[in-house]
Amino acid sequence: MKKVLISLLAVVVLVGGIYFVFSLKPPKPTITIENNTVEVAQGSYCWNRLFNVQCVDKIFPPDIIKDQKLKPVVVLPGAELKIEFNRKPLENTLSASIWFNKNEMEDVLLNNNVLFVPKEKGIYIYSVSAHWKKGSSSYDFVIEVK
Repeated sequence: MKKVLISLLAVVVLVGGIYFVFSLKPPKPTITIENNTVEVAQGSYCWNRLFNVQCVDKIFPPDIIKDQKLKPVVVLPGAELKIEFNRKPLENTLSASIWFNKNEMEDVLLNNNVLFVPKEKGIYIYSVSAHWKKGSSSYDFVIEVK
């Protein structure tokens, strides 16, 4: 009986620990385009933690890309970009924007977590954001259309 209780306690502690670790920060997306994974930088977020809410306000996406020295993934014009999370955001909360500079951006149409990159050659900075029950977060990345 004692071994069963110790085993049960160990499982509870393990599951609780995993939940605690994964609930401290927002889930990071996996962004793929033409079978390449795009490197993503954490943007601004607010997240309900165990005993408090943590809000972090970051610099503009073009500055984050430059500061973190993210390299653009080279893609074909009009390529399909897919955004996935290991913890699904609340329905209709995933959005994307394309940044032209620190002061100019526009929303991008998403269809089933997919967007199509521009057909014109150039370097493009994107920001995606989503909401969960525990909070919201944004993420930034860069691509180059060749």
